[in-house]
Amino acid sequence: CKPACCYVLWRVLWAVYHTCWLTGNIAVASVEGQATVFKWFIYLSNWMYLLLTIECVFEAVLVVGALLKKPRPIEEEHLPWHLQLMWLLYTVSAVGAVVVAVWYWACIHKGKTLTPIRFNTHAIAAIYVILNMAFTRLPFRLLHFIYPVGTNQNGETYIYSILDWSRPGRTLIITSLSNFVFIPLVHLLLWTLSICFQKLHERIRKSHVVYSQGIDSLEAEEIDVH
Repeated sequence: CKPACCYVLWRVLWAVYHTCWLTGNIAVASVEGQATVFKWFIYLSNWMYLLLTIECVFEAVLVVGALLKKPRPIEEEHLPWHLQLMWLLYTVSAVGAVVVAVWYWACIHKGKTLTPIRFNTHAIAAIYVILNMAFTRLPFRLLHFIYPVGTNQNGETYIYSILDWSRPGRTLIITSLSNFVFIPLVHLLLWTLSICFQKLHERIRKSHVVYSQGIDSLEAEEIDVH
C-alpha cells in the first residue's frame, strides 16, 4: 500500500469512527428525553468531541479531494483558507481532547459508571490525538497556543462538580489554572511530541535511504565481479 493510500485510509476510517460515535452519543441522549438532548450541549467534553469529529471529517474530505486532483506544492506562508481552517480545528480539537481527558479522569469520573460513550469521549479521543500526531506528522506549532483559549441534566446548579460557582473561590482558581497554566502546558506537550515524532520519522527515512544505498552498492560490486 502506497503512503498516500495509507494516509487516506487513516483519515477516512477515523472520520467514520468518530462520526458513528458522535451520532450514537446524541442518539442515546435523545432516547433519554428531549431535555437531555439540549443538555448534551452544555458539556465541554461533548463540544470537544463534536469539534474533533468535524475536524476529522473535514480533513478526510480535503485528503480525498487532494488525492483526486493533480498535486501541487503549497508553501506554509501561503496556505489556502481551507487548510488554515483545518489547521485551526486540528490545534483546538487536539488540545481540547487531551485537556478534557486529563480533567475528567483526575477530577470528575470518581464514582461515575464507565460507559462506552464516556470511555470513548474521555479516553479514545485523547489516544487518537497522540496516534494521529505519530502517524501523520501534521505540524503542531508552539505559537498556536492562543487558539484554544445553567443547570446540568440532573437539575444541579453546575455542569461539572469542580466548576460549581456556588463555591466561587475554588472555581475561580481552577478555571484560571486551566486557562492560563494547564491548557498552555498541554499545548507545549503536544508540540514537543510533534517535534519528536517528526525527528523519529526523519531518522527512519534516513536509515532507509542508507540501507537502500548499501544494497545498491553490494549489487554493483557483484556485477563487477561477474
